[in-house]
Amino acid sequence: MADQVSSKEKKQKSEEIEMAEPVSVIRKGALAARIWQRQSPSGYAYFDFSLSRSWKSKSTDKTGYSRNFFETNDADLLEVIQKASAWITSNRIQGVVADLVSTKEAA
Repeated sequence: MADQVSSKEKKQKSEEIEMAEPVSVIRKGALAARIWQRQSPSGYAYFDFSLSRSWKSKSTDKTGYSRNFFETNDADLLEVIQKASAWITSNRIQGVVADLVSTKEAA
């Protein structure tokens, strides 16, 4: 029973994380990189990103998102990955500088 509760709690926590808003979204065509601000259990804050591809059914007009890609997505995937990585690097550096400034001001 404890295992069932534990997996249910994990699923609920995972869904809560998914409902959080990304700090930035980078798009190229049907592809998107969503950048998330996270915090580890030990308190370490960091950014990471997830990738998705939007789609629309020609027969039903149904739309959605997929975490799967086609070989034809390779150039757009490279671009959104590079831009997401650059965004994270830039904002991490800005965060480190801001932390240094606030530490100096506190001293």
